[in-house]
Amino acid sequence: MASQGATTHLASYTASLSRRLAWLRTLPDGVIYDRSLPQTRLWVIKDASFISLFFLNPETGALDGPMSRIDIERPLHLLAPYTRALLLTLLWRPAPHRICMLGFGGGRMSLALHAHLPDVNIDNVDVDPAFETIAADYFGVIFDERQRLHIADAQAFLQSTMHRYDIIIMDAFSDARDNLNHLATAEFYALCRERLRPGGVIGVNFLRSDPHLSTKVDAFRAAWHTTLATPLRHSLVAFGVGRMPAPATELTTRACALAQRYGFDADLSNLAATLRPLRAIDLW
Repeated sequence: MASQGATTHLASYTASLSRRLAWLRTLPDGVIYDRSLPQTRLWVIKDASFISLFFLNPETGALDGPMSRIDIERPLHLLAPYTRALLLTLLWRPAPHRICMLGFGGGRMSLALHAHLPDVNIDNVDVDPAFETIAADYFGVIFDERQRLHIADAQAFLQSTMHRYDIIIMDAFSDARDNLNHLATAEFYALCRERLRPGGVIGVNFLRSDPHLSTKVDAFRAAWHTTLATPLRHSLVAFGVGRMPAPATELTTRACALAQRYGFDADLSNLAATLRPLRAIDLW
């Protein structure tokens, strides 16, 4: 069970978060934020208690996403299954000091980690400065000495930073403007290995719809001593570590202990039970 201090911290954090999001309850449903960027457009849409961030293709009018989604009545619950699965990086580093989040958007995972792990420092990286306002105003993210946003390409950031990380999470999505294939190469994963502390872990969200999925998964497998994955409907959440994992039954037990220790609003043990060697998973 979580300590009394951790429980008090989380209760205080949740109350503060609810106050930051309270103004959204008064807004009517529909588009509540609209910003045009050079080759795309960002929409934040309210639907009852749900706030969602989308890319809007200005030529076709099609929505891409949601890239981030929050229920303002249950703001620390991670709605997207892949975000809950990425919490399994904590199986290998259960008490991380520093985490690097590559791909930020509305900052859903960063918000949860900032709330539940009061001693962790998070470096968030995204190429669009617009996400700083979106994350703070519509998703309740606080930027402070523990939570920072760096506006940069993920590879360029890793090349420039002097920090070493317990956990690196790769959750950068492409839209009509971007080609992020350079963030799934042998060279990129070698850079990630250099930026991880001994015993560190990387978690990557691969989209099953990516036409280059097989090539990217092959590069990931070749880069790490051990690779496991949680297969989901729309994505494949893969983990790379430099040592053999614990037995599957132990990982499930660890996941249950993590959820209790940090008070996560998620059943991590069920997700841990789906972990399989990456080589054994059908990509399609």
